[in-house]
Amino acid sequence: MEETISLREIFDILKQRYAMILTSMFAGLALAAIVTFFIMTPQYSSRAQMIVALPQDEGTDENLNTVNYNLQMLNTYKDIIEEGDALASTVQDRLASEYDLEMTIREIKDSMEVEQSEESQMFSIVATGETAADAEHIANTAAEVFQDTVQDVLTNVDKITIVSRATASNRPVSPNNTLNLAIGLILGLLVGIALAFLREVLDRTVKDSRYVTDTLGLTVLGNVPKMSQKEIEATTQKLRDTQRSDDQDNNTSSGGRRSRTRV
Repeated sequence: MEETISLREIFDILKQRYAMILTSMFAGLALAAIVTFFIMTPQYSSRAQMIVALPQDEGTDENLNTVNYNLQMLNTYKDIIEEGDALASTVQDRLASEYDLEMTIREIKDSMEVEQSEESQMFSIVATGETAADAEHIANTAAEVFQDTVQDVLTNVDKITIVSRATASNRPVSPNNTLNLAIGLILGLLVGIALAFLREVLDRTVKDSRYVTDTLGLTVLGNVPKMSQKEIEATTQKLRDTQRSDDQDNNTSSGGRRSRTRV
């Protein structure tokens, strides 16, 4: 039998389980706060900007081709910086000797990214580190190594210039505290709603006489009213008083019969 649920029933379920939903929301918020502020390591970023000049040719069309060729070469520079073992190895040695910063070649590659502006021959080496100083050292060292060694790999390069050196920034780029807390709050809300509906589905008790008549097609013979705790205590006290009064009456009757026996 296919069952449908109305918006009113959905609202009633959410209203009935609001405490569970709120608890789940705050649990998600607390978990996100713990992960964000106590487990995740802040990451800092710094960038060095560079430009590479290629040999110039005479003529307008040839100059235009040179500009397009420079733009295409940016992908080659990106591969050399992000994927090349030779550049990463040299950067590793310089970081260890000059800044006492020990990193593996894989860590150096993963910490660097090349970004380029659209329709511009300038590009940036963006480095990420656990401290602002680490990010600055990685970016500047990578730029210097690229400047010193790229002509050994690409013979058609004319001049490499570091336009701006990387500077340390004390503002971490990750984690995003506000975003993480919002995600934790929303996930907690969704989990709470899911648990509320799951409990409603697994709850097989009959809560409404309409279920008996409409769904099962049976006749309701009687209803047992639901009593509050105050009503239960008042009824219990009334039964005790009645029982105590009956006991006193029985004792009085027994005493009268014994008196008549003695006479």
